[in-house]
Amino acid sequence: MHRFLLTTALSLAAAPVFADQIETKAPISHVTIYPSGASVTRNVAISAAAGSHELVITGLPTELDPASLRIDAQGATVGAVSLQEDRALPASREKSQEVLDAEAEVRRLETALDERDAKVAEIRAKAQAAQDVITFLLKMAESKDLAATDLNALTDTVGNQILKARQLVITAETEARQADQGRSDDVDALQDARARLEALRSPESDHKTLVITVETGAAPAQLEITGFTSYANWSPVYDLRLDRAAKKLTLDRGFLVSQNTGEDWSNAKLTFSTARPSDQSAPSELYPWMPRIEKEPPPAPAPVAPASPMADADEAAMSNRVAAVAEVEHMAGGAEIRQLGATVVYDYPTPVTIRDGVDALRLTLDSRELTPDIRAEAVPSRDSSAYLVAETKNTLDEVILPGEATLYADGPMVGRSQLELTPAGKELTLGFGPIDGLVAEFRVPEEAEGGQGIFTKSNAAKRTTVLEVKNLTGEDWPLRVIGQVPVSTQNDLKITWSASQKPTTEGRDGKRGLLEWDSTLAAKAVQDITLTTEMSWPDGMTLYGGSN
Repeated sequence: MHRFLLTTALSLAAAPVFADQIETKAPISHVTIYPSGASVTRNVAISAAAGSHELVITGLPTELDPASLRIDAQGATVGAVSLQEDRALPASREKSQEVLDAEAEVRRLETALDERDAKVAEIRAKAQAAQDVITFLLKMAESKDLAATDLNALTDTVGNQILKARQLVITAETEARQADQGRSDDVDALQDARARLEALRSPESDHKTLVITVETGAAPAQLEITGFTSYANWSPVYDLRLDRAAKKLTLDRGFLVSQNTGEDWSNAKLTFSTARPSDQSAPSELYPWMPRIEKEPPPAPAPVAPASPMADADEAAMSNRVAAVAEVEHMAGGAEIRQLGATVVYDYPTPVTIRDGVDALRLTLDSRELTPDIRAEAVPSRDSSAYLVAETKNTLDEVILPGEATLYADGPMVGRSQLELTPAGKELTLGFGPIDGLVAEFRVPEEAEGGQGIFTKSNAAKRTTVLEVKNLTGEDWPLRVIGQVPVSTQNDLKITWSASQKPTTEGRDGKRGLLEWDSTLAAKAVQDITLTTEMSWPDGMTLYGGSN
């Protein structure tokens, strides 16, 4: 196999004399899609006499990156390569059988509609002709040139002719209405056929042409052409289905794919990769850090009125530019945390068609079963009801990639969420919507001091609150109530607190001041937790953030 790099071929000064020119297409056979971009592979079969040939491949999209183009040859030697755009050879107008059939159907329906309209027009023409006869006869009867004897002689004849004409008008109008029935259905069928034809046609756009010099032998040859495009992407998408009765959580995994590359991908083999070839490929480089000190600058002079509005605008623009540069430099010194590890690759089992700029295609990967710990969680200080929560562990042999998830609980859809990157063996907590029968309330009870549950003086504050959850349902619920007490970060600010029930957990995941109470709340029962917090500080100081 001979691999050819386009950038080296473009430097060749001359090309050999060609035995003949072969114009062909390079259909897409395989696409590797990344979160941003795709590598598109095409295959070309060459059956020609041994010798030198110029292979002309038309209809390539303008988004094709020439620097990424690679050519692998079997049974042939690749010479000079030219990727043409401004003076590219015209693309072949070959049509698929589906397009030909759709065009024939559009023509058939157009002809049928025209014939229907012509028939209706012919019938209505007869009615109009009869109406013209009636008008003529009536005018003739009103003529002053007719003698009385002539008029009497014509009365019977004119009357009979008018009667026949009116009967013909009625008959023609009836036939026209009958012939016109069903026309709207024909119009709808024609519109549907035109829409189907439009969907099957490839997009009309500018294109590039690839011209390759090849030296072939006696046996047929194969070329594999691969190029990168930035105008495609994929992202993970999930459905999470919670079954409380079965205590089961089903994770349905899929891919959401779209492309706007300037061409349709027809029956292409797809590979999904988590690699990011468009992103940074090497670690950032650090440069010497050299702080320095200088004498304090003299006080700034008093502001002076600008010489003109234009000068004022220029000065403001300069200040904005300086501020923007400073902000960029500050941002450049920051760090971005990224997940490191092996690239994950998924090979989709069947060929797929994705149209250019039209389809947002969802493909199914697989379905996995997870074992959840199901409970209700209530945060009375923020929410008026408890929420259904499932805590599980990633038991797959691979990471769960970040992506959008649709949530279902006992059948119906209950919401949408964004899954975070979850390595194998790590826990995953998901919310499945509010539980209407579990009512949460946060209140400050009446007290003797001031009539409220808050007492404050110049260097101390005391606060009493109640976290309450009412179970209005007919079933028992495993319940977690989450509350909060203030945390001091200063030695002079003293904080103590107490609770009517001892928390099950304090400071989960390093979040100081968060308290959790785990229990089972029986049907129709109520759980109350009273929190009392006291804060004190030295005289002469002011408390900020004392309430939440």
